[in-house]
Amino acid sequence: MKKVTYDDVIKRIGFFRTKANLSLRELSGRLGYNPQFMKTIENKSIELKVKTLLDFCDVVDISIQDFFYLGENYNKEDKNVLELYNNLSADSKATILDLMKKLK
Repeated sequence: MKKVTYDDVIKRIGFFRTKANLSLRELSGRLGYNPQFMKTIENKSIELKVKTLLDFCDVVDISIQDFFYLGENYNKEDKNVLELYNNLSADSKATILDLMKKLK
């Protein structure tokens, strides 16, 4: 798995902000900051704090795990498939993997 850089984190913030259909100004307000706050984060004028990232994830309704694990490949259907897969028995997982390989 590729190491996540600070630039990747900032890029993912922009991705999830856009996916949530929020402007920089609106997101800043929802986070309780001045209207220019998120602009200074996204253009890297100030560094992102962990608390701000956690609050951001709450505002855009994603888990911190999804933010880092899936990044721009985030898709609620994919997440649902992963959750369903994780609840299967070992035999059922093997069957699903075999099926997926055949469908390629």
